[in-house]
Amino acid sequence: MKKKIFVRVFCLALAIIAVMFCVGMIAVNLNAKSMIRDRLQQETDLVCSMIKDNGDFSSFDKYRGDDAFRITILDTEGQVLYESDTASRLENHADREEVVNALSGKPIAVERYSQTFGCKMTYYAQKTTLQDGQSIVVRLAVKSDTVDGYMAVAVPIMLAVVVVAVIASAVIARVIADRFSSKVTEIGYSLKSLEEGEYKPIVTDSKEPELYMVLSKINELSGSIEQNVNKAKQEHRKLNIVLDNVAQGIIAVDGSGKIVFANESACELFGQRSVSDKDLVYLVDDVKLLDAIRQGFEEEKSFEYLYHDQCLAVATKKIKDDELIGVVAGVVIITDVTQQKQASRLRSEFFANASHELKTPVTAMQGLSELLMSKRTLDETSQKQVERIYKESARLSTLIEDMLKLSQYERGEDATASLVKVDLQQVVQEALSELAESMNKKRIVATVQGEGSVDGDYKKIYELVENLCSNAVNYNVDGGKITVSINESDEEVRLVVSDTGIGIEQEHIPRLCERFYRVDKSRSKKTGGTGLGLAIVKHICALYDADLLIASKVGEGTSITVTFPKKTKNELI
Repeated sequence: MKKKIFVRVFCLALAIIAVMFCVGMIAVNLNAKSMIRDRLQQETDLVCSMIKDNGDFSSFDKYRGDDAFRITILDTEGQVLYESDTASRLENHADREEVVNALSGKPIAVERYSQTFGCKMTYYAQKTTLQDGQSIVVRLAVKSDTVDGYMAVAVPIMLAVVVVAVIASAVIARVIADRFSSKVTEIGYSLKSLEEGEYKPIVTDSKEPELYMVLSKINELSGSIEQNVNKAKQEHRKLNIVLDNVAQGIIAVDGSGKIVFANESACELFGQRSVSDKDLVYLVDDVKLLDAIRQGFEEEKSFEYLYHDQCLAVATKKIKDDELIGVVAGVVIITDVTQQKQASRLRSEFFANASHELKTPVTAMQGLSELLMSKRTLDETSQKQVERIYKESARLSTLIEDMLKLSQYERGEDATASLVKVDLQQVVQEALSELAESMNKKRIVATVQGEGSVDGDYKKIYELVENLCSNAVNYNVDGGKITVSINESDEEVRLVVSDTGIGIEQEHIPRLCERFYRVDKSRSKKTGGTGLGLAIVKHICALYDADLLIASKVGEGTSITVTFPKKTKNELI
């Protein structure tokens, strides 16, 4: 860079010197010509003053043969009266430019080629009057190459000046290049120190206001950048500490599948270290899991996977931010849910065992109370108490049945063990028939629209539909309506159960599928609800990878949508 600066400054100086030399030569030339014109004018005035009559013409004979100087005298008609260069008769000069201007009273110097001398001549003519009243024109001429004499004197001086200027330019260019290069080098060192984390500001000098302002601004910006870099490093360190101490494994990959970031939990989970800038296969050594994760970047899905003896919950996310997609294309969050699954299985087993143990005494209570009611030997008070025992034991029996079903679903029994083509319209009609008595009591009208079928276990699909329809009846108003719509497409089958019932407040909807959760406990008790219906529905949906959506508005009713995919996520994995 230093060499380039020197060359450019020196070439610029040379160009300026060359221009100045040319301008100087032109100026010398013009000045020489101006001096010749002035000389001609003065000598013409002198000659005019020397001529009093025609006899004075012979006084100029001494200039005959002088090839550098010429005197011509003409009358007003342009006829040559005297010529110092020759005694022969010459042609009329009335058309000569200098003669025309002299006769008009506006004498000028004119330069043109002379056939007589065979070179360029400078002419000057002036009109004068003799003592006898005759008007004549006196013209003087000199060779234009007289200018060369002036140039011969000026050129050596100009060349000497040029040489001195070139040497001075080289020295100045070197000084400028050194100073500028030193400042640029200092700026480079300062920026490099900023990059290395040991920022050193540029030394400034207020004696150079323009450069001082620029360097001060660079120092200011560099200082600000240093603060921002330090702050970013601190935030990055904090983020890494947080991510490394998160229990979930977090992996970020770019568009080519290379790992941008993997926290400590992810590395420990797969037993790897230093995987940044490597392909995802270096970290995830299970081919099926790797394929599922890569596919997840396209579809954004969540699934569980058995990795060796660990149960992993995997969630994939595709980055949609245009500014980040070039750096991070997708994120994987992996959670080890082995302990949670084991705890859930233990709870489910206890739940199932307790329910099973309770089933026998409850069944006995229900049978005995039913037997006592049939004998009709009890008084009215005792009869009511027995009826209450029967009613509560029946409700408890239903609750135990639901608990047993729920425990089976939670244990993850095979949903594909008895897959058949299930006609949803037929299942809905069957469930509504079972609920006909309750619907008639409340004057509820049900409408079934559309048709479609799903692959599943008939009992489980019926259980799902029956729970949805039962809720639509139990929580509906007298004279209400139930609408069941079925819609089948190439990709999914959608079942929607809507009612015109009391509705549910929005704050309760996220918890409706929890076990034993009830919005109105008194109403649930009155209708015989166990609080497990939607929990069972949720687990059946999970068995078939169906999506469950609940929408409700207080005073207007509830709509529950179950969407069955034609191809389940389990089959994709």
